[in-house]
Amino acid sequence: MKTVILAGGKGLDLYPLTETRPKPMITLLGKPILQYLIEELRDMGLTDIIIVIGYKGEQIKEYFQKGTAFNVNIQYADQGEKEGIESALLAAEEFVKNESEFLLLFGDIVPEKGLMQRALNAFENTQADMTMTLTLRGDTGDFGIVEIDSMGMVKKAGIKKLDQTSESKYVDAGCFIIRTDLFDEIRAQKSLSLAINARIEKGDKVSAAIWEKEWVDIGKPWNIIEANRLLLSNLKESRIAKNVSIASNVELKNVVIIEKNVEISSGTVLNGPLYIGANTYIGNNVLIRDHCSIGKGSLIGFGSEIKNSVLFNETKVYRLCYVGDSVLGQKTCISSGVMTVITETGMKEVSMNINGKKVSTGRLKLGAIIGDNCDIGVNTLIFAGRKIPTNSIVAPGTTIKEDYKSENKESK
Repeated sequence: MKTVILAGGKGLDLYPLTETRPKPMITLLGKPILQYLIEELRDMGLTDIIIVIGYKGEQIKEYFQKGTAFNVNIQYADQGEKEGIESALLAAEEFVKNESEFLLLFGDIVPEKGLMQRALNAFENTQADMTMTLTLRGDTGDFGIVEIDSMGMVKKAGIKKLDQTSESKYVDAGCFIIRTDLFDEIRAQKSLSLAINARIEKGDKVSAAIWEKEWVDIGKPWNIIEANRLLLSNLKESRIAKNVSIASNVELKNVVIIEKNVEISSGTVLNGPLYIGANTYIGNNVLIRDHCSIGKGSLIGFGSEIKNSVLFNETKVYRLCYVGDSVLGQKTCISSGVMTVITETGMKEVSMNINGKKVSTGRLKLGAIIGDNCDIGVNTLIFAGRKIPTNSIVAPGTTIKEDYKSENKESK
């Protein structure tokens, strides 16, 4: 069976992190999230993969190429400037037209292992025409709700939250088994969900593969922190490269992954689970708390504390900083004394501006979301849930109470 992975969307809600990369290339624990999906497909024996690219798709092609390094065969379909799931699917039609069915996978999900196998098992065991993988959500939010019957078959897909007649809490988990003859229906309905519903009305059986384990859709900036936490929580044992230099009084707790050529200075505490990429320097008396992912070539200076955060490659955090519940873009420099505030007031959920709308993140703690190539001046204070665009230069002593709008952005 062939697999189609949709990886062409612009990811506008993830701004500023998608200013410089497609969202499937967001890196956690040293790998783009798309790589985790490809490696799991390979381990299942599904090695014939079509990746539908669009926005900044050249980065995906350059990294994965033909798939040889990952022991898979990768082809690419380009959806061009056309937006939406339907346009992406139709771009892949030529590649799967001779198949009876194919596995469809969204390229921006981070599940525990086993999601795709669950879909295949449900498809084979129920002898259904198609299969949707569903996950249970307390808050269905922006997701399309799916109703199922007592026999585990899909009754209706793509229901909007505003539809008060539906009490279902199931949403699709971004993994399907699709018949190739659905393409005509997709063209007619101009919607994957409506196409599936049309086939159900005509008598097709669409089985529901229920996924009860963890699953993160990378739709909003804070989802990156959640996905990072999921991946780190599933680590079973520590791995420290042979040429890592660790001072004698460094304290290591729980599971840690430390790649080659890392230097860790005296007095530092590493409280896992955490990941430290290759060629990184950790200074004296640093505290790196649980669920941190630090990209390769990074630097953490004397006395700084990093907690529950994702630092992309070549990020620098200098002396006496606090970075909590944050995402720092590639080659961003955090000067000495910078502090991220992670709470609003009391037990209030932190809000964030998403495409001009104030949105509750559902999180009581959330720090800063900072794009690539930023230079944050000394003693800057960044309020909870604030964003700083790519290439921004923030003057020393600045207090950032709202999303930062730089009058002086330059490329580094």
